[in-house]
Amino acid sequence: MKIFSVWLILVFTAGALSACQPASTATPTPNLDATIAAGVATQLAKMQPTQDIPATVSAQQTQFAQALPTQAPTQPSPAMTPTLSDEEALRLALLAYLGWQENELIFSIGQIQNNLARGGVKRAGEEQGAGWFAGKQADGTWVIVHVGQGIPYCADIAAFSFPTDWISHCMDASGNAVER
Repeated sequence: MKIFSVWLILVFTAGALSACQPASTATPTPNLDATIAAGVATQLAKMQPTQDIPATVSAQQTQFAQALPTQAPTQPSPAMTPTLSDEEALRLALLAYLGWQENELIFSIGQIQNNLARGGVKRAGEEQGAGWFAGKQADGTWVIVHVGQGIPYCADIAAFSFPTDWISHCMDASGNAVER
């Protein structure tokens, strides 16, 4: 009986103590997506035009057309093709030269000088890489002439005048190293 009384007192005390714990102070986790969406919607609402833009543009076009003398319609200008940066063009040229997928290519540009470029390249996940050399043709396209750790062939680099401090030697058709 004594043991039963002790257990009863312990259970009662534990229950009473658990009821006395302070209320949870945890704040509810905010819904970040909803908060961002609400903020964006608020900002967009502030930016809404106060007048109907298509109607305004149409009215302005009508006024402008009435002010100009009648002319024959002109042909629309050909669409401008976006020009690639040298970095993007060299990246695409290396991908084509190496036949790699875009996610495999890790490259750097060491220097671009007088329509000539050089840098380093390696395949993603591999430890070693290689040097590369490229020249820009008259039409603005970059041509990769050599990728590797060895001496380039003279025939491969002949179309461009690479500085000798970039490429000091090249291999002739017989496989002999030739000083440039």
